[in-house]
Amino acid sequence: MYKIADTSTIPQINNKHIEPYLLLIPSLEEQHKIGSFFKQLDETIALHQRKLDLLKEQKKGFLQKMLV
Repeated sequence: MYKIADTSTIPQINNKHIEPYLLLIPSLEEQHKIGSFFKQLDETIALHQRKLDLLKEQKKGFLQKMLV
């Protein structure tokens, strides 16, 4: 992107720089499906993180019982 930007103190990219290029954008339906997929992925990661936290707490409890 730096190659096509206007070179000044602060490089800028405007419509005139992007118009010559073909940009492939997924349909709105496909964008929604992609968004749903990542939302589900985030929820799965959060679920596993909570499970991991609970297991760490359980491990800590077991270690305390063993070392008393």
